Order: sequence, then C-alpha cells, then structure tokens
Amino acid sequence: MLGRAHRRRRRRPRFASAETIRWLEWGTRSYQSFMFGLTLILLGSAVALTARLPRAIGYLMGLSGLGYIVQGWVLGSEGFSGTDTFAILGGYVLILAWIIWLLVVAWRTKESSRAPTP
Repeated sequence: MLGRAHRRRRRRPRFASAETIRWLEWGTRSYQSFMFGLTLILLGSAVALTARLPRAIGYLMGLSGLGYIVQGWVLGSEGFSGTDTFAILGGYVLILAWIIWLLVVAWRTKESSRAPTP
C-alpha cells in the first residue's frame, strides 16, 4: 500500500509538467498558424494587385491564409481537436491549388519568353 501512494504522488508533478509542455505547444503552434496565415493574406494581396499574374491566384493565397488563421484560432481555443483537422485540410488543399496554378503560369511564361521573335 505504501508503494502505490508513493507512486501516485510522484505521478502528479510529472502529469502537471507534461500538461504545461502541451499547453506551450498549443500556444506556439497557434501563433505560428496565425503568422503564416497573415503572411499568405499579405502575399495574396500583393499577387492580386500585380498585373503579371492572374488575380485568382492571389485570391486563393488569401483564402488559404484565412484557413490558417482559423486553424490558429481553433488551436488556441480548443487545442488539437477534430475541428482543427478540417482547417488544416482546407488550408492544404488551397495551398496545393495555388502552388500548382502558379507553377503552370511560370512554365507558360518561361516558354513564351523563349519563343524566337522574327
């Protein structure tokens, strides 16, 4: 009996330490998601305002930034949860869409600049 009580007393501080580290992880991840989302929104605004790229790419960048801001808010309020999973997947899909679109535009621009002029 004395051994069990001693083990329980030793578990409490360990659990508290682990819980503190988990909260720090949530806070750090939430901040990182907010900042990445803000960066994508600003980058999307810059792309939408330039004449060299299609505006829709900038809009997709901004939407993916909003997804990351939502993800940061959910992480800060709920921690790692099922709601966070939907925000992560939405952000990934939007980022993948604008990256592929930007790649296609870059290839087309590169090919048209190589075309010989008479």
